[in-house]
Amino acid sequence: MPAPGANLQHVTHFPFAKYRPGQQEALDAAREAFDGGKRFVVLEAPTGAGKSALAVTLAREAASAYLVTAQKLLQDQYLGDFPDLASMRGRSNYECLVADTHAAEAPCTVGVTLPGCEACPYFTAKDEAIAASRTVLNYPYALAEAQHAGMFEPRELLVLDEAHGIEAALMRFVQVELDDASFRRAGLSATVPQGDHAWTLIEWALDLLPDLQEALAQVEGQAKAVRPTGREAIGLYRQRRWLEGRMAAIQWMIDSVENEEADWVVETDRRGDAGRMVRFRPVDVASFAEPLLFHYGRRVLLMSATVLNVPTFLRTLGVRESQAEHVTVASTFPPERRPVRLHPVADLRRATLERDLPKLVEETARIMADHPEEKGVIHAHSYKIARAIADGLPPHLQKRLRLHDAAAGRDDALRHHRTSVEPTVLLSPSMTEGVNLAGDDARFQVLCKVPWPYLGDAQVKARKEREPEWYAWQAAVRLVQAYGRSVRSEDDHAVTYLLDATFPAFIKRQAHLLPVWFHEAVDPP
Repeated sequence: MPAPGANLQHVTHFPFAKYRPGQQEALDAAREAFDGGKRFVVLEAPTGAGKSALAVTLAREAASAYLVTAQKLLQDQYLGDFPDLASMRGRSNYECLVADTHAAEAPCTVGVTLPGCEACPYFTAKDEAIAASRTVLNYPYALAEAQHAGMFEPRELLVLDEAHGIEAALMRFVQVELDDASFRRAGLSATVPQGDHAWTLIEWALDLLPDLQEALAQVEGQAKAVRPTGREAIGLYRQRRWLEGRMAAIQWMIDSVENEEADWVVETDRRGDAGRMVRFRPVDVASFAEPLLFHYGRRVLLMSATVLNVPTFLRTLGVRESQAEHVTVASTFPPERRPVRLHPVADLRRATLERDLPKLVEETARIMADHPEEKGVIHAHSYKIARAIADGLPPHLQKRLRLHDAAAGRDDALRHHRTSVEPTVLLSPSMTEGVNLAGDDARFQVLCKVPWPYLGDAQVKARKEREPEWYAWQAAVRLVQAYGRSVRSEDDHAVTYLLDATFPAFIKRQAHLLPVWFHEAVDPP
């Protein structure tokens, strides 16, 4: 990278006519850290600070770079703002030209190529992405490439956007989930055994590998014996994809256990017609970050609005503090345009939840009545709380709600909210991240409960027991992320209401985790 401090030299790489407050200083600090030998720079900047412009500037200054985002929507935003970037997504996003399916279930997955395959959209895009100097990926695709194909070589710079979510992205990728129904669809006689002893189930998964390998060979043979573009073949390609994915995931788990790189927790359940299910997850993902993600860059820029606790953040990813430099950008959003109002009306802990839910509903109704002509969002924390609010509000307020009963309905609810001319209110437990509710999309928002991770989750419980600070840090990250959904620029404005009776104590107890610009906005209860 170029030497630090020579800003006139760098101005051609910056994508806009002028810097926002703090951007130039952040760029200089990042350059100096990299040039001083740091492999990692943690850039913490609030919403509206222009992190994407900083990322693109440093990527343009590097000889080669990857930029990795949390969602395909964010990839689109990068491409719309910076057309000099290439982009790459997973196979299922590209049409197959020779069969009525996508590239993830195409004949080429079993080695069958046809005359129409020369112009394959997936491989065309991949060739362009590999050849480009700067390429935008999303986390699921980057992780899959690292585990399977490995065609994207390391580059000078790796930019990881929304870096507070890397731990969760790695966890979703390395976890192994198996169930009786999937075995039946794959033509296997295996069933998830009774009991939940971790070592017994891990050994069972290891013993399952030869059966999966045999089934994979049979499926590949059957696929080559039928018309390669027919519906039967596509079904076989789908089976192959599932088998190959499960084999790779189990092997990763077994290798990490044998190499003592991670401890694993096991959860079992019964899912109606699907039969028994077992899920394996590591207690932490620190050992997976380098081989699955960091290896893409000789230098790594980690960007987020909510790092909050740098030592804890680095430990979750297996990074030594001596390897990293922390760079911060202050918020320029006036606190009076983004007030946080403490209305601690309901104790929503398990023992008092049923008793206090009516108080929560009553306060939510009052807030909605105070914003009769404005759109808003209610962060319910759980579907149970969301349903209690939806059922308990007066009919005239129920009509304003846009809600969903499962994760699959989230995008539809968001779209209906944004396009409605009425003062609709989103009611959801899953709008706290990755959602832009700028301007009139949310002039108010309600956070019902302190967003502690769910202790009924075996992995969360084990992680908390190992590192209690991680548990509080996760709650603080989720709170600040939710707070950032509404006010997205200096000219924007919205009010945030915190209704959980434990919010005042949480904010006081975790004051060291919450950013200064958050504390500036908090009104006394």
